[in-house]
Amino acid sequence: MSDPLDVQRNLDHCMLNIKDAGEVMAHDMHGAAMRLGAAAMMLVSATHAVHKRAAERTQGQTGSGEAPAGT
Repeated sequence: MSDPLDVQRNLDHCMLNIKDAGEVMAHDMHGAAMRLGAAAMMLVSATHAVHKRAAERTQGQTGSGEAPAGT
């Protein structure tokens, strides 16, 4: 690889691979962020459902019809 043309060709090839890898990584990170966002929304929804159910059970046990403190 003493030929300057070969060196330049290899360098260009390496730079192209680095650029492509950076684009793929950015795309993969975007996909991962979207999945994490969806998971966070599902967790919030599930948490809300659990708190709502707990409040309903608490109201049913006390029979007062008032929401427990802190909800």
